[in-house]
Amino acid sequence: METIELADGGRLLYEEVFLEPELADRYFVELRDHCLWEQKPALFGHMQPRLTASYGDAGITYRYSGTVNVALPWTATMLEIKHRIEAVCGQYNYCLMNRYRSGSDSMGLHADDEPEMGNVIGSLSLGATRTFRIRHNFSKETRKFPAGHGTLIIMAGTMQQFWKHDIPKTTQAVGERINLTFREIKKTEIK
Repeated sequence: METIELADGGRLLYEEVFLEPELADRYFVELRDHCLWEQKPALFGHMQPRLTASYGDAGITYRYSGTVNVALPWTATMLEIKHRIEAVCGQYNYCLMNRYRSGSDSMGLHADDEPEMGNVIGSLSLGATRTFRIRHNFSKETRKFPAGHGTLIIMAGTMQQFWKHDIPKTTQAVGERINLTFREIKKTEIK
């Protein structure tokens, strides 16, 4: 696994082929076919340009951009993936999954800097390769990484405070991609 030290204390761990293809294939099919996917509203009355699913420990709720995500119980497959990623870095109690159905599905430039969230995020990509892009908040330095079938990216250090990241749209013909983002979230009550 490559460790990339970023400006202002950010750290990115990157392994392009974290999972062997056969295992990545199995995980992709199981998650695609057996998770509870939904398209949620975004800001300004639009729908998010992707599908999402939320899993985690009992009582975990993740809120961002006006969206409330109550964790469903872990599946056996998700626990298996979680343990593999925790063996590299971090401890996680929640996973937000994003399902990109085509190149027109995307994730805008953002930081996962909600106060209830820890500073380590483990991100596993399955399916079609997309570009994972990071940009420094002040210098605007930009770096790009291929997020392919079985790629693991761990964001740590002060990355969420000083860097934003996204999965931009693409006009290239690409297949489906599932991204699992494992996080540690403080338990909060639903209001």
